[in-house]
Amino acid sequence: MNALDVKNHLDSLNGGWFNLERSVDTFKSGDPSKELTGIAVAWMSYTEAIQRALDLNCNLLITHEPTFYDHWDKDESAFRFTGAQKKKELVEKSGITILRCHDLWDQISQIGVPDSWGDSLGFGKAVSGEGYFRVYDGGGLTVRGIATQIAAAVKKNGQENIQLIGPADQIVQRFVIGTGAITPLTEMMDTYPEAQMFVCSDDGFVYWHDGAMAIDFNIPVVIVKHPVTEFDGIKSLYVYLKNQFPQLPVHYLDQSCMFQMIK
Repeated sequence: MNALDVKNHLDSLNGGWFNLERSVDTFKSGDPSKELTGIAVAWMSYTEAIQRALDLNCNLLITHEPTFYDHWDKDESAFRFTGAQKKKELVEKSGITILRCHDLWDQISQIGVPDSWGDSLGFGKAVSGEGYFRVYDGGGLTVRGIATQIAAAVKKNGQENIQLIGPADQIVQRFVIGTGAITPLTEMMDTYPEAQMFVCSDDGFVYWHDGAMAIDFNIPVVIVKHPVTEFDGIKSLYVYLKNQFPQLPVHYLDQSCMFQMIK
């Protein structure tokens, strides 16, 4: 089995959610025709993640996010920096094959990023939602109660606390959870006007714009780190591949919130 076999299988799961011809879900390095020794799965293909994959004798690394600091991995300007040059040298000398699985796993039903993120928070199944958004029943909890439950849930992924904008004591019947960097507050409000609370990511929330609206409109918003909203979905990708390809060693490269809170 080779990396192209794995990609072809993943591509076959696309239910028409994205155009394969205009997708970032492509090989970023290596020879996809080489026989596989193992698969490593990670949210981000940091330099240290590539080295960990090699140490585990994996010659295929499946990453959710870019490898070379650009959504399409085509911006050569990053290589003016020594760190980027060294990363590229490691990739090329090792011969590791890197495959991105982003557009597929952001949209695949039940086991993809949005549903896995929502399930990890412990509010039950979503009552509705599509794309990057899911709507949940607040059950009459307060904003503070929902925020506290989210804060407890994200600790396992290394985020020590979350941000809350707006009234903490407001009662919530419906709230919307966004995923990854696709959490523009105005779109969420337009799409789900019945919601009283929104959960966004720091990469998808503009503080001077969305934050100002939240304050002026008295709308409670929780902000979580982008990777923390996606880790559970990438774990589900690892489980899926492990079950689908039992003849190969498949490893999950555990990663966590990329910053520490300093007081």
